[in-house]
Amino acid sequence: MACYPWVMLYKNQQQNIEDFPNLQGWLKRISDRPAVIRAYEQAKPFAGQPTMTEESKKILFGQTSVNLKPKS
Repeated sequence: MACYPWVMLYKNQQQNIEDFPNLQGWLKRISDRPAVIRAYEQAKPFAGQPTMTEESKKILFGQTSVNLKPKS
């Protein structure tokens, strides 16, 4: 299930899902699950908004082992 958000973007990745019938079936079964439908409905108000702020990027990607050592 953790792969679902990545696999559902197959069109953006210029993949033809029909080339992968087992994957296509799996994707359909997951997308039909009530919890998945609810989750994507709840996410609709956030569509088009930046998924990460510049501050978030600094926190997530700007850390190194030097940043994590306690100051002496």
